[in-house]
Amino acid sequence: MKSEQMKLHFDTLIEQRLKFYHTMKDKQEQVWRNPQPNKWSAAETLYHLLLMVRLFRKFSSFYIPLMLPIAKRKKKDYQLEIHDIYLEYNQKKKKPMRAPFVLNPPNSLVKEKSFDEIRRLLEEETALLLNNIKDIPEDAAGHIRYPDPIAYYPNLIQCIHLLAIHEQHHFNIVNNYTFEQS
Repeated sequence: MKSEQMKLHFDTLIEQRLKFYHTMKDKQEQVWRNPQPNKWSAAETLYHLLLMVRLFRKFSSFYIPLMLPIAKRKKKDYQLEIHDIYLEYNQKKKKPMRAPFVLNPPNSLVKEKSFDEIRRLLEEETALLLNNIKDIPEDAAGHIRYPDPIAYYPNLIQCIHLLAIHEQHHFNIVNNYTFEQS
């Protein structure tokens, strides 16, 4: 990967997932159990993360080629990390951020997919995303800004970091619910 910082964020993403998968290995009987009314199960949460990576990858597949020629010409400073916007939102609004409907797992998911299949699909989507951005130099990635006002228009490097923050946010929630009920 040409961007050391994006590689670092992908490594964090992978490490977090491995820890989460290891934790859930002994909780297979609970992966489809909703911990509370209107709260996603661990499997639904993982599917939400899959949808997030897929949406980001698909948007990036046409957005990056449009922005790359412009980004390569810029020589300004850029950020390499982003703060936890989910925590910030929760602290400001006193409630969790709601996912857009396109990132909500379908109601029929329980009948369609196993936890391991969702995990496999998430890893495949991540590999596709990684493959799409691996040749982008760090200075160009730092200047490709996404039209996301909630995240303060993050650059590509920050978006990969935000994926890791987002996933860890959900892993923490699932672990809290799972171990509360055990």
